[in-house]
Order: sequence, then structure tokens, then C-alpha cells
Amino acid sequence: MKHFLRTWLVGLCLGLSLASAQAQISCRPATPAEAAVYTTPLLMPGVVSPKDGTCFVNQFKVRGSDGVELAANVFLPAGAAQGQKFPAVVFITSWAVAEFFEYVGAQHKLAQRGYVALAYTSRGFWNSGGVVRVASPQDVSDVSSAIDLLLAQTPADPARVGVTGISYGAGLSLLSLANDPRIKTAVAMSGWGDLVEQLYANQVPNQTWAAFLLASGYATARMDPEIAQMAGRILNPDSTPADIEIAKAWAAPRSPSAKAVVDAINARQAPVMIAKNWRDEMFTPNSSMALFARLTGPKKLMLQPGIHASTELPGATLGAPNAIYDEAGRWFDRWLKGVPNGIDTEPKVKLQPRPGMPYETLSSWPAPELKSTTFHMGPRGALRWDLFCLCWKGTTGTLSTAGPAPRGSNTINNWLDTTATTGLVPVISPLADSVGLPVLNLTSTVLRDQGIRYQSNPVAAVTRIRGIPRVNLRVTPSQARGMLVAHLYSVDPLGWGTLITHGARAVHWATPKASMDFSFDLNATAYDVPAGHRIELVFDTTDSLYAAPVRLGEIFGMNLETGGSGASLVLPVR
Repeated sequence: MKHFLRTWLVGLCLGLSLASAQAQISCRPATPAEAAVYTTPLLMPGVVSPKDGTCFVNQFKVRGSDGVELAANVFLPAGAAQGQKFPAVVFITSWAVAEFFEYVGAQHKLAQRGYVALAYTSRGFWNSGGVVRVASPQDVSDVSSAIDLLLAQTPADPARVGVTGISYGAGLSLLSLANDPRIKTAVAMSGWGDLVEQLYANQVPNQTWAAFLLASGYATARMDPEIAQMAGRILNPDSTPADIEIAKAWAAPRSPSAKAVVDAINARQAPVMIAKNWRDEMFTPNSSMALFARLTGPKKLMLQPGIHASTELPGATLGAPNAIYDEAGRWFDRWLKGVPNGIDTEPKVKLQPRPGMPYETLSSWPAPELKSTTFHMGPRGALRWDLFCLCWKGTTGTLSTAGPAPRGSNTINNWLDTTATTGLVPVISPLADSVGLPVLNLTSTVLRDQGIRYQSNPVAAVTRIRGIPRVNLRVTPSQARGMLVAHLYSVDPLGWGTLITHGARAVHWATPKASMDFSFDLNATAYDVPAGHRIELVFDTTDSLYAAPVRLGEIFGMNLETGGSGASLVLPVR
């Protein structure tokens, strides 16, 4: 009898626990007094808005498959208590950001459109449990756990579920789209494609943003020690090839562009929208554009001015008017509500060249509307005495569309930095550029022993650069390791250059004094070079954005071979 009672009580408690876990998240009507002072759902959680019928519920948990609890909130649409099923979107937070503020504006707007909008704080950050392991299989599984809760405790329609996120949340959105067939579509903003490329593009670590990610992670999260170990391998100029391969192997499965991920998305023809900002130097547009090109289902790509996450954040947090979230709303309406709004038949690429300019469209990416214009690089001209190096140096090399220039070579070294820069103040300068305050340089001040300029004649008509410029080059490094940083400028008649874009490539284990191919892509851009301006390509060997491949004080030289058909700047133009 005692055994029977004990079993009955355990079963009752378990049943009550399961019933509680499956209880619907619900809201109550506002009292007359509450309705009189009601302003926003955030200030009265659990109360149905007397203004629009939506409701905000906070301070509940998503339980991961391993039992770890993740902080979450949800916005419910009007009529949520009437038994109707609604389309739903899961918002996944960014690195070092929390659900209680990141997406509340966008969630509320989506609820006003008739969606259930749930957000959760990614594992390990803020008040979510667990440890940050960077888009690990468990992190991807957490998205599925959030959907489990969404379907069990809200009036979400299991046939109409989407995911979205900014930055870290964008990567997890794409990875989870490949992993969970219940997800019908994803909208990824300021995310990454190939994490290996983003961390170590052209063998150059991005030291500014790596420092930001590590510092913000340690300030807001419990970080797996492996993260610092991998960052150390990449940032250490003395790392061996084996060290780098370990870091690459760690990053590869965390990449939405991994073959298994792309194949899984394509197999379902799952619709994908990607939004990227031109001056995103944490995760450059290049790898996301390459990923986009490999997707075979319905897809949309938006490109606009801004640094990492800057353009979409006002819409996410404040619900402010926002072109990206407007397009995302249309995207969800098409694929989760079935609204025939035309977004699936419009051109696949929508881009804004500069702040205030209208958006343009391209049919897809790669874009057949674009053509390549090749500027052949020629060596510096007549020698002149240079007081900075107390040596004879030519002033500028040439960029010409007429044909290959005579062969020649010029050497620069890393004794000093030059005035060519990606921005005087890291992060702030690119942000200013994205709102109409460009990075300027009087390019004639570039030190000729540490930098070299290749300059075109004034262009006769506006040159509309759209896409990814490429540098084709051969160099001879003086030692096993060295680096070139490329800056592309539009230079006015007074000699002031406006930075268009930039890129870098390093070598760590080269054969000293042996010529080698040193071609590389610059960051994607959209820029109109005015008629009468010159296009100028400036190389030097250091920049605050890019980690040097040498120890402090270690000197190297880079001999650039120009002339002939092998040295060129290739611009995609419209």
C-alpha cells in the first residue's frame, strides 16, 4: 500500500510538472486603470494592449536538450487567446546581447502583423545558462528547443515557423535552417558565410574585431577556454601551419557555407534572405555573397551602407523605420503567410551604394548586369629625391585600361605606417563613413619608402563600382613573412582621396626572395567615382584593422612586380 501511494504521488507530481511545462503562455485584459495609463507592452508584461491587442510576456525559459535554461520572451498577436493559430518567428540574439532588449521593437512590429515572435538569449550569455562555444551543435539544437517551446506554449502554427537574427543570431539561423525541417525560412542579418575566411581571410587576422569579440564575450558571458585558444592560434605571428589548421578545423563546421549545410538548405529549397552592410569589417560581405551564390532556392540579398549590425539595430531594438526589417516583414509574409506580395519574383539583389541614395537592383549574384574593367598596373615613373627616406623614388605607378604596361618592380617596407588607412579610429571611422562622413586622405602624403600609389587618368564618365574588386599581383617578400594592405581611393582634382574599400593579404611561410602569386580580393563595395576623379590603388604594409604577420620591431620588405598582363586591378562596374 505504501509503495502504491508513493508511486501514485510521484506520478501525480510528474504529471503536474509536465502539465505546467506545457501550459500556454497567456495574457489578461487590461483593467480600466491600466488602460488609462497604458503606453507600451514592455511596461505591462502579461497584459493585452488596449491599443493594438498585442501582448508581451517575459522572464520565462527555453530548456535546451541538455537541460540548460535560456532566457526568453515572446510577443503575442491580437486574438492569441481565441484558439487561432498564427505564423511564428524565433529571434536568436547576437553575441554579447540579451533578449530583453535586442529585438523588442522588431518583435512588437511583427506581432502587430499577426505573428508570434519569440526571442531568446543565446547560450552562455547574460542570464542564459551554459557556456559559449560559438555556433556548436548544442547551440544549433537550442534553436530547435526554442521552437519546441513555441509550439507547446503559444498559438504558433507548426507549419509556419521562421527564424532570424543579427550577427551571431544570423549564423545560427542559417545553421538551424539546415538542421530542423520545421523551419520554413530564415532571415540572416550581418552574419557570416565561411567562418574560416572571416577569421583568417588571406592569412590576415582581423585584430580589431577579434579583440572586440573577446572583450565583449568575457564581459557578458561564460566563455569556453577553447575560444581564446583558437583566437591565440590565429593572432600569434609565430603560429605553425599545424596551429592554423587546428583553428580552421574548429571553424569549418560552424560555417553556414559548409557543404553539408548548403546541401541541406538546397535539398528543401528553403527560402533565405541575407542582409549585409558594406563596411561590416567583422564579417565582410564577401563570404555571405559567396554563400548566397550557392543557394538554389528562393533567395534575397540586401546590401547597404553601415558597419557590423549598425543599419538593422534601430529597427530591431526600437522598431524604428528600417529598410531591412521592412523587407524582412515582406519576406516572412510571403513564405509564412503565403501573401503574394511579389518579393519572390523581384530581382534577387537589392543594394544601396551610399547613404541617402536610392536602392538599386541586380537580377542575382553573380550579377550578369556587371562587367569587369581591368586597370593594368605599371611601375613608378622617373626617380625623384625623397626626403623621408633620403633616397631616390618614383612618385606614382600607373593604372591603365589601354593594355599591359612595361614590366618593372618597386619595393616597400614596414619601417613606418603611411597615411593610407582603413580609418583613423577603428570602428568609429567606418561607422562615420556609413552615415556620409567618408575616410579621406591626401594621397600625395603617402611615404614612398613604405607605400606605393598606382593612379589612373581622370575618368571620363561616372564609374559605378558594384561588387568585389580584385588585385592580381606577384610579389617577392624579403623574408618568410610579410603583408600588403590595399586601399582603393577616388581622388579628386585637388589630390584628396575618398576611401572606397580595402583589403589585405599576408604570407607566413614563404620562400624568402622568391617571386610568388599574391592576388586577393578587396571587400565588396558600391561606389560611384565621379567624372574627373582618378582611381588610385595604394599599398602599404600595416593597418590597425589587420594583425601584422611579424613580431613588433621585425622588418620586412615586399617587392611588387608590375607591368605585363599579370599585375592589375579588376573592378566590377555597372
